[in-house]
Amino acid sequence: MKLSEDIARVLNASRVFLWVLLLLVLPGIYLASGFYSVGPEQRGVLYRFGRMLDDRVLPGMHYRLPWPIERVERLATTAVRSIELDLSEGAGERLQGELTSGDLGLAAVALVLQYTIEGPGDFQTRVLEPESLLRQLTRAEAIQYVAGQRIDTLLTTGRNRLQSSPRQTLQAQVRVLRLGINVTSVQIKRLEPAEPVKRAFDEVAAARAEKQKLIQMERGERSSRLARARGDANQTLQRAQAYASERLEQARGDYAHFTTTWREYRRSPDIMGRRLYLETLETVLGRARVTVASPSRVQPPESSSPRHP
Repeated sequence: MKLSEDIARVLNASRVFLWVLLLLVLPGIYLASGFYSVGPEQRGVLYRFGRMLDDRVLPGMHYRLPWPIERVERLATTAVRSIELDLSEGAGERLQGELTSGDLGLAAVALVLQYTIEGPGDFQTRVLEPESLLRQLTRAEAIQYVAGQRIDTLLTTGRNRLQSSPRQTLQAQVRVLRLGINVTSVQIKRLEPAEPVKRAFDEVAAARAEKQKLIQMERGERSSRLARARGDANQTLQRAQAYASERLEQARGDYAHFTTTWREYRRSPDIMGRRLYLETLETVLGRARVTVASPSRVQPPESSSPRHP
């Protein structure tokens, strides 16, 4: 009995303290649970009784009314998310896995879609599963694009357009649907012809590569030959210009010499005429070849008249 009386006496003495604990401390703890933080790469979405109040809560410390009145969901809006989409999967046994091109060719296509969240509120509230809807939109856009291309164009020059054109169309569609998504890129993970014709397409691609290689080699050879031809033409032109300058200077010198001689000849024609005559003989005889022969060793030419007996 003594122990029970001691316990009852302690409870009676601490009754006031317990009431203070229940009325002050516990509500304080409940109210303090409303403090929360948002990370640097996150945005918060604030709800009150399930209704969205704010979808762009910035990073830092904030306060909300404690649960269940208000709640906050945090989304990484700067992180790039990826969706891998293999269009040949899920086709079933009765459906072909490859996509049909505009000229009835078959192509196996697998894409990687990358996106970010630009509207956290729309991403959380507009659609129940936004990634699933985005996957379906990407599949539909890829099928439509492949159906409008020839198979050889799709596998060669159309690869880049497969990455750019669907991205722009998808971005326009998600903005109309207000999914809160920003499509950053559509990348090709796999784009190849169907397995039965893959070898033929590989040979065609190798032939085209060899063709481009030969074209580049011939273009290089043509460029080198053109460079050599231009160099030879410049050298010939320079030699011709030098020869023309030399002949022109020589002509000018001859003209000056002739003019001076003519003036001297007009002043004293006898003296100048004899001088020119002697200079001409000197020039001609300087190139002449003189042969001296003895008269006794010279035979007279035979007569062409007939001999009489």
